Amino acid sequence: MTSSLRLGGFKVLKDLTLISLVSPEEMGDLPARLCRAIADKKMNLPYVSVIDNGRSRGMHIMLDAANRTPATQLVDKESGSIAASVSESAILSVFPHRSNPTVVGSLLEVFDREGIDTQSYTNSPSAVSAVVKRDLIRKAGNALFDTFNFSAYRTPEDWKLAQKGKEQLYKEVVASYQEKKPKVYGLEYREGLEFLHIRLDGGGIGQIGTALRELSQLGVNLTFISKIPYRLQGAEDLFFCLPPSSDCPNAEVIGKMAPQVVIDTIFPVATFSMNGPHFGDRYGIAGELLRAIKESGIDLLALNCSIASIIGVVPLDQIQPAIRAIQGCFEVPSVTKKDV
Repeated sequence: MTSSLRLGGFKVLKDLTLISLVSPEEMGDLPARLCRAIADKKMNLPYVSVIDNGRSRGMHIMLDAANRTPATQLVDKESGSIAASVSESAILSVFPHRSNPTVVGSLLEVFDREGIDTQSYTNSPSAVSAVVKRDLIRKAGNALFDTFNFSAYRTPEDWKLAQKGKEQLYKEVVASYQEKKPKVYGLEYREGLEFLHIRLDGGGIGQIGTALRELSQLGVNLTFISKIPYRLQGAEDLFFCLPPSSDCPNAEVIGKMAPQVVIDTIFPVATFSMNGPHFGDRYGIAGELLRAIKESGIDLLALNCSIASIIGVVPLDQIQPAIRAIQGCFEVPSVTKKDV
């Protein structure tokens, strides 16, 4: 199957350890404490995803595989009785997605069709990232060429040749920032969105992808995506932020394509997003943000920190306090409200 959907390219960050936590109760300050403890050990965090929406609570963190043992020891110490799983994984990112639901929808479809079980999804303003187990990364990369056309690479072999000599460059992320308040290029936020929580029990993620491609025909923007495991074996939770529609509700479109799933909606919510010159130097940045949000009494519904960007979801009436909390711990030159 070949699609005319054209993207700029994709990257793979390998040799990572994924640590996933699923909590039956509110996590409280655990995400902030855990990120802070990891930062104190000067371990970089290229990937953090947190969900705490009242019904589903979990967290993914990824670190260099060389840090697996000290990181798991820290997780055991900080998380207590909360269940955690560990695997050797990789991050595959495609770009640019321009908030087009077709990109995420096509990823969900092709990975489901090829039997590639993704462990997590996140997005940034520029890229959509999927986490897969390390032994599936070659299969996942090849599958992309069945769905997307990449301007820089015609075949998987072209891409592999382009990566020669760059493996260490992609892997090395040296945490070197010294500012007490890390710099942000700019902060953007969107208001009046729906936060959709989709419970998958026994499959159907490809049908969700088809629904997203249907929604893209309506001209909607997909501003947030996340996926975490559910505490029951075989189930998982998928999350999206989309603008609401009275003519053809998002939940109705998804329900028609995937009638077996359970969908909950929180409305209205707002999202904030930012990146900065040291965001790739991740250690300390995610923890500082989580601490500021928690101390400000803000109900953080979801957070993605992927490579060099952060996107968060909060109730609509808390977006301004969230912005003030961010300004308290980051140097923010501009705040821009964007259309949904």
